[in-house]
Order: sequence, then structure tokens, then C-alpha cells
Amino acid sequence: MAGRLRALLWVVVAASLVAARPAPAGDAPPIRLGMSAGFTGSTREMAVELYRGALAMFARQNRQGGLAGRPIELLAADDGYEPDPAIENSVRFLDEGVLALFSSLGTPTVSRVLPVLRGRAAREARLFFPVTGLEALRTPPYVRYVYNLRASYRQEIEALVDAFSRRGAARVAICHQADAFGRSGWDGAGLALARRGRALCGEATFPRLAGAGYDMTPQVRVLAASRPEAVLLIGAAPACAAFIRDLRRQGMAVPVGVVSFAGGEILLRELAALGEPLGLALDDGLILSQVTPPWRDDALPAAVDYRRDLAALGQAPAPPGGWPARLPEGSAVGFEGYLNARLMIAVLRAMPDPDDRRGLDAAARAASPADIGLGASVFLDGPAHQALRAVYLFTAARGALAPLETVSAADGD
Repeated sequence: MAGRLRALLWVVVAASLVAARPAPAGDAPPIRLGMSAGFTGSTREMAVELYRGALAMFARQNRQGGLAGRPIELLAADDGYEPDPAIENSVRFLDEGVLALFSSLGTPTVSRVLPVLRGRAAREARLFFPVTGLEALRTPPYVRYVYNLRASYRQEIEALVDAFSRRGAARVAICHQADAFGRSGWDGAGLALARRGRALCGEATFPRLAGAGYDMTPQVRVLAASRPEAVLLIGAAPACAAFIRDLRRQGMAVPVGVVSFAGGEILLRELAALGEPLGLALDDGLILSQVTPPWRDDALPAAVDYRRDLAALGQAPAPPGGWPARLPEGSAVGFEGYLNARLMIAVLRAMPDPDDRRGLDAAARAASPADIGLGASVFLDGPAHQALRAVYLFTAARGALAPLETVSAADGD
């Protein structure tokens, strides 16, 4: 029975891979990248937007002839935001000869893929631009196998705690996902508060796959007993929305800081759906950290290009599970996927032989400094292999992200 279930899993994964392949622009062999993400479950909307943003950039490059006449092919497989399928997908991609893993989504999944990369060090396995701020990707022994675009969770949480402090909130509690992602946020919060001579005043957790229907009243009561003046929230959008709903229903109007993995606009849509029947504006009092600048900013060439290329995507190959009935005009998550792809193309351009993984590290160094349309060059050759250090703080205004400020952070902090 177990063997049949395992075989069924591979059939589903293989079908997903076929469904996600962009059509080659000619007869030249494609340059293949492999993406594992939770296209089902609590991260589905985030995975779809990440994939769609990356695909918009790769499709643009393919319309222009690819790279030296070779199209870029993005293979996508669903891991349900669970570690074991993420490992299986990553192993399968590498064994099937993709050039690199790309934009893997989530801390609990990516953290388990790191030993796979280390175990295939002799085969030069690399992961480019995972969507997680996990510190282990930025420090030995695993940093040598991973390249990051985004700021770390420590940097995001430092920015949120600083924002709380400047608003006079000294007592900070945390509610986090009960896994490696949540513990990473908890660790960052402890460090940020310790720098200010303080500690967390309260802590509560929730399951990784908690959805919008999950009852967070017990977590709210635990934190209420600690009398917080602000709350840090670490999780995916559905669970974060459930916590904010139950926090406000209990009459707690304290500011809530949410890290980027909640998805920005994705979280706001969840909050609108939960708040409308209750007659509550659940997006009041939020501070949302993001790792990319506003995607609607006309002063940024990358933002202008993202919106144009997303509109030009047309009938793109569907991700695992298919396209949702309605797609947003754009999103912070989609913009991150687009920038990931843009920087990946810069690395591929620097490779003498895009079939040879042995050239990836040298190409990443040679691609720095890279212009990806953000107004300043980015670098991948630092000790943390991290291109961006800025954290962008937003609030909510009429159901959309409204910029608050930009906070710079030291590399690796």
C-alpha cells in the first residue's frame, strides 16, 4: 500500500512538472530551474503569485530569444508546505539535471532541503533565492550552497521592533507558527529586544497548517495575560488573519507587526473576508514588513517592468493545481518572484556554460554588481550571499499596502 501511495505521489509530481513547463522558443535545449512550493494548502496563494512573478520575467526573456537562443524553463512542483515532499521534489529536480533549485518557498521546507544540498556538494547543487529569511541560509555551513535576494527574518523583526519602540510600545509579545519558521522569528525577536534591554513579555504558538477557520482564542488569552503593548506575528496569511480576527474580537487594539511571509496583499484579502461579516476593519493597527519596495512605484524601473510583463504574460503554463479563478493585478510576493528571476538571469548571463553547475558560484560572483531595476546595484558575493538588506514597512489603507518607511540593515545582522 505504501509503495502504491509513493508511486501516486510521483505521478502527481511528474504531472505538475509537465504542466508548469513554458513552451520552448525554438529547438534549442532549455535552461531548466526547479521550484518546490506549497501550491496546495495555506501557502497556495503565495506560491502561485511567486511562480507567476518569476514566470513573467522568464517569459519576457524568452520572447527576446532566451539566453544565447536557449529558453529558460521553470519547473514547478507542489510540496504542500510540508518538509518531506519538499525534500522529494528537490532530490528529483537535481537528479533530473536541473541547473539549480530556484525560489523554494518556506522555512520549514527549505531548512530540510539544506542537507540535500550539502549531500550533493560534489555535484555542485545550489539553491537560488529561496523565499525565507532563515538565518541558516546566510551562515556556515550552508551559506556556500545558497544565494539569497531578500533580507533575513532577523532584519525584518529588528525593523518591526524598532517601529514599536518609536511608538512607545515597550512590552512586546509574540505569536508564532510552531516550527522552524516560528522559532526563527522567536530568535530574531529575542535578539532585537535584548539590544534594547528587554525581553518578550509573552509567547503563544499555533500549528503550521492552521487556516483562517482556526480558533485562535486560546492564543489570544495567553498573550492578553502578559499585557502586551504590541504583538509580533509570525506565520502564513490564513493563520495570521485568524489570529488578528480573534485578537480584535477580544477587544485588544494593540499594534500587530507581521513579517513578509504573510504575503502583504494576500493577508489583507484574508482579513477583509474575515472582517466583513463581523463588521470589523481587521487591517487597522498593522505594521507589515516586506523585503521588496512598492511594486506600484513608477520611479522604480523594475516595478514598471513587473506590471508590464505580468500583463503581457497571457496564457501562461499553469502552476500545480491550476490558476485560481481570479488573479490580482500584482502583489508584493509576485514582485519578489519577478526580482528573483531578474537576478537569476543576471547569473545565467555570466555562465560560460549554462549546463555546467560548476560555473554557478563563479557566475554569481561575476554577476555582482547587478542592476535589477531598483535604483542601486545589488551584490551576491558578500559573506551572507544576500543581495538586498533593506526592509520596507507598510501599513494598510483602504485594503492596500501603504508605505511607512524603509529601514536599512547591516549585511548578515
